Amino acid sequence: MLYYEDLEVGFERTFAEQYQVSEQEIVEFATRWDPQPFHIDRNAAETSIFGGLVASSAHVFCIYVKIGNTEIDRDKVTASASALGFDKLQWHAPIRPGDTLRNGYRVVQMRESRSRAELGIVTVASRMFNQRDETVFTLECTFLVHKRPEAEPPA
Repeated sequence: MLYYEDLEVGFERTFAEQYQVSEQEIVEFATRWDPQPFHIDRNAAETSIFGGLVASSAHVFCIYVKIGNTEIDRDKVTASASALGFDKLQWHAPIRPGDTLRNGYRVVQMRESRSRAELGIVTVASRMFNQRDETVFTLECTFLVHKRPEAEPPA
């Protein structure tokens, strides 16, 4: 586990967890939450500017969250709350059926919490990329991270 003290500005990490997007999932999500023709109708999508079905931006964000919360290993950050804020969300390329996605991040800012001495506040620049290593989605996320308990030795 990584505590606040284990991180520093510039620390980078790429998750091993991968997520493959299916056509069925794209259509099901968009049918419920974002029923645009290029998300739910293969024929209409082929004549759109995308030239085929693409995942909804809301769906992409949900996949980003899923990947980050599925990763379980010794390098998982001891986050207390991962949603203090999301900024600078950008979709760089469409996500299509069959794409395999991964996430990575770089710590860009850190400070100790003024109201909770046992926590630090960390901001990361996150990136989602596909099987061709193309960046498809980026954002900045700010979250609370536990400080190392006094009884626990450094990693």
